[in-house]
Formats: sequence, C-alpha cells, structure tokens
Amino acid sequence: MASLLQKFRWSTVLYGVLTLLFLLLAASLVVAYFIPQLPPRIEKIISRSPYPVAVIGYREVITFRELTANMDSVRRFYENQDFSQVGLRVDFTTEDGQKRLKVREKEVLNKMIEDEAIMILAKKRGIFVSPESARQGVARKLEEYGNSREVTDSLKRLYGWTLADFEQKIVLPSLYEEKLYESFTKEVDVATEAKEKIEQAASALRDGQSFDDVVIQYSDGQTKEKGGDLGWFALEDLAPELRSAVATQKVGVSGNVTESSLGFHIIYIKELREEKGGRLYRISQVFARKNTFGDWLSQEMRGLSIVPLDPLYRFDRDTARVEFRDEMWRNYEEELIKKSPGDASFFF
Repeated sequence: MASLLQKFRWSTVLYGVLTLLFLLLAASLVVAYFIPQLPPRIEKIISRSPYPVAVIGYREVITFRELTANMDSVRRFYENQDFSQVGLRVDFTTEDGQKRLKVREKEVLNKMIEDEAIMILAKKRGIFVSPESARQGVARKLEEYGNSREVTDSLKRLYGWTLADFEQKIVLPSLYEEKLYESFTKEVDVATEAKEKIEQAASALRDGQSFDDVVIQYSDGQTKEKGGDLGWFALEDLAPELRSAVATQKVGVSGNVTESSLGFHIIYIKELREEKGGRLYRISQVFARKNTFGDWLSQEMRGLSIVPLDPLYRFDRDTARVEFRDEMWRNYEEELIKKSPGDASFFF
C-alpha cells in the first residue's frame, strides 16, 4: 500500500511538472509570436530563445538567438567606433537609441534572410561550397586584410567573433553569392533588352524628339519621375564609366550612348558651373537598366516562402524584403532615411 501511494505521488508530481512546462512553453510562444511590444525584461528572454524568427523555403530557419547574436555584434562595432569627429555619440540606453537599433535589426534580418535564400537557390542549381573552399576563402580574406593575428584580434575587438564565426557569417555566404552570380550570368541575358531600348531612345533624339519626352517614353529607374534629372555632380562623384563622357560633352547637347555596369545611359548636361573645389555639372539622363543580379535575386526570392514570425515584421512580396508591419515604425524609418541617408547618424 505504501509503495502504491509513493508511486501515485511521484506520478502526480511528474504529470504536474510536465503540465507546468507545457503551459510555460505555450505562454512563451504566445508572448513571442502574438505580442509586438514587450516589456524589456521579457523581450530580452525571448531574444535569447531558440524559437524561429523567420522561416525561409519551409525548412531553413533563423532563430531569435541568431538574430540577437548578430545584433550584439552590431552594437559592439558601433560602440568601438569614435564618432566624436562628426559630432555623434552612440547611446543605446535612450528610447530613440533603442528605436534606431530596431531599424538596424530589420536590415540585419533582411541580410540574414537573403543569405539563406542565396544558399537555397544555389543548392537548387547544384551549387555547393565545400568546407575546404570555405577555409580557402578565409585564407584569401586574411591576405587582403593583413596577417592572421591582426585580423583575429580585430574581429574579436570589433564584433566579438572568432575566425570560425567570420567564415560562417561572412565568407561562406559571399562564396555562395559569387557562385550563384556566375550561374545568373549564364542563365540571363543581362544587356540585350536594355541595349535595344537605349538605341530606340537615341534614334528618337536624332529624329528631333525632345529630351524630356524621350525620358518619359524610354527611361528606367527613379530619375524618370524627375525628368531624368540627377542633380549636380563633380566628375569624381560619377561612375568611372561616365566621367570621360561628361568631361568632353557640351552643355545643352545629348551625348552618345554610354554603358556602365548598371545599364546604358544617354547623358544631357543642363548646366555647368565653376567652384573653388572644381567644376560641377548638372546632369540629366535617359537610362536603360540591365537585368542586374539584384533584380533577378529579388524575383527569385518572391518565389520562395519567406515568413517572418516576429509580429513586428511582415514580408513585402513586391520588394522581396521584410518590412515593419506597424505604420508608426514605417514612418519612423522613413524619417530617419530622409534626415541623413548613408550617414552614421541614420542609426545614432
């Protein structure tokens, strides 16, 4: 009787513990995936969990823990930089600093998703990077950046990484991207369509059609909405392929077709002015975009199942990127970009 009672008690305790664990697990899943704004202490616990933050191609996952580890590296990097010369101070403790860091997190998540997508697309094409190739890639990078000791110390100081981390986070994804790019150039005719379009535009200009009308009819990209206007440039600020064409061209005259890595251009110099720093050109263009690897990759990613599980984010199939779900966050990000595009103060 005593042994039966003891067995009953232990089984009751076991069932109770299992039930409690199940309830805790269920509660943590609800918190992680259905509540976008969490108290800092709870958010910190979730951020270190092995739960998926995004699923790519139904099988590949990025966990909260992996994303947080990369964000720890981002924080470490910026905290090790001296922004005092440009009047900036890195401060993650303020509310605005935390919000700026969250915008940065979205970009890091997009890069992690893109890396996973590249590997999925590469493997579909029979492309694999062996461990030996990865080690050779690390060796090449070490030769570029300096000796092994210096690079190892820099990685540890700036990012908290080992050489193994560097291989997995940087070298391996870049090797897959290089090989996928080689496959892309064999699959896709990058230039023919764009070349035909720019030749049609050049023919229209020779026939007397106005530059503005040709821009509207033939040009690609955001400059089309501005009548092809690029703004003011010094020669050194232009793509190398365009410098000689601009330097030898007369004001108010359409130039010849010029090819760059992005596509084909017909340059029109609207104004020219001399300043102490040199000569500035106000430039418009007709632009025919080549089929770039980035455009092709976005199209391929639209065909993958990409599901962000964090309630803060959603996947925008038009842009093939993770975006903020909440309008407040989208507006905040837009304001940051307007204030200082390409500047460190975008984050701080």
